Amino acid sequence: MIFRNIHDKSYLPKMFIAAAILGSIYVSGYLMFTSADKILPLFKPYKVNGDLVRNILILSCMSIYFLRLLFTLFVFFQRKMYWGEAIVIANIMPWIFPYIAYESGNYTGSIGWIEIVGILLFFTGSFLNTASEYFRFSWKQKKENAGHLYTGGLFKYTRHTNYFGDIVLFAGLATVAHQIQLLIIPIAMALFFISILIPLKENYLKDKYGNEYICYAANTKMLIPFIF
Repeated sequence: MIFRNIHDKSYLPKMFIAAAILGSIYVSGYLMFTSADKILPLFKPYKVNGDLVRNILILSCMSIYFLRLLFTLFVFFQRKMYWGEAIVIANIMPWIFPYIAYESGNYTGSIGWIEIVGILLFFTGSFLNTASEYFRFSWKQKKENAGHLYTGGLFKYTRHTNYFGDIVLFAGLATVAHQIQLLIIPIAMALFFISILIPLKENYLKDKYGNEYICYAANTKMLIPFIF
């Protein structure tokens, strides 16, 4: 089980994840600012160049995501991270950014209102994820809250606000890239959260907090505020 009430810094697994994602951002930048067929013949006859402004926006969003991830892993993330969990994350997440970069490079249209909507979605999702984690982290630092479930801040609206934020921000990146097929990323992410990760986490939270969590779950939406 990946969710256990064990506090540990777990620096090495976290650094492994960070290195894998940083490498994927480097590959993404190379794809967007060079010709992809110089890397692998597989990319022929495509030229992953795209619109320069769009490429800069996407690479900037990826960099912001990475910085936010570092803060989450090394500051907010207090429980022990196991190597199996780190290896799974490091083998899935690094494929996402290069795929976005590759698909984005095949669209050469200029920036318009669709890309602006995408940027707004990206920053909205980033805020939902980071703010929810920050408020929970701050609350847990108070001794009187030890052993209690945090249900305030953005978690008043959904039980898994941070996961919803991830879905929204990747939907934003797909929108900025201006490629409808990239929406498979947030859709697959949502299905993974709903079918696998959330059930695991909820079982852990029920075991840890008992009726406190059961009552909270009965009165709070799971993932999407006011809807689901």
